[in-house]
Amino acid sequence: MLFDTYETKGLLFNMNFKETDGNYAGYRGDLVLELGEAGDASGHRKPPVSTIKNTVVLAEGDKIKLYVGSLDDLALLPKVLDYYQADFAADVKIILFVVNIAKPLVIETAGLSIATISMQEGLIWNELIDIAALEKGDFKGQTPTAKIATVYKALSDYKPKGDVVSFEEALTRTVELTRAGRGPV
Repeated sequence: MLFDTYETKGLLFNMNFKETDGNYAGYRGDLVLELGEAGDASGHRKPPVSTIKNTVVLAEGDKIKLYVGSLDDLALLPKVLDYYQADFAADVKIILFVVNIAKPLVIETAGLSIATISMQEGLIWNELIDIAALEKGDFKGQTPTAKIATVYKALSDYKPKGDVVSFEEALTRTVELTRAGRGPV
């Protein structure tokens, strides 16, 4: 399974779940974009230098069909492609919630069309359900992976909003924003 390979390479971080359900495999958690340096002689690593947060990933076989996550900085997009593009299916749907953009963009790069949406706070899963026009009742009795598959199928006619731009153009449209944090209540 693709996610077992990622786990062996140390690419899964803050994992919520990783499971297989029929032809699909699902993962929710963070994915590493840059491994931390070796922390000791036994090969244990320090925490990753960078991650894509709150990912929702669906694979069919060994190919990723849906890749969703949150980037603090749009400049990290090339790292996403370096680590994961080889595993993208030809028809992959990629939706990235990016902290430092002000307006949605569709980035055309490396033969991919990547929907990017501005988001400084919120839950990726809830935003994704809204985009797919689903309600919590649509997932009743489903396994976590089946829920991601339901979202993937609902996104079949999804048309991202925003200007279609190159990655280089998108970098000129970034803004000075940071992720909104919440302290103790």
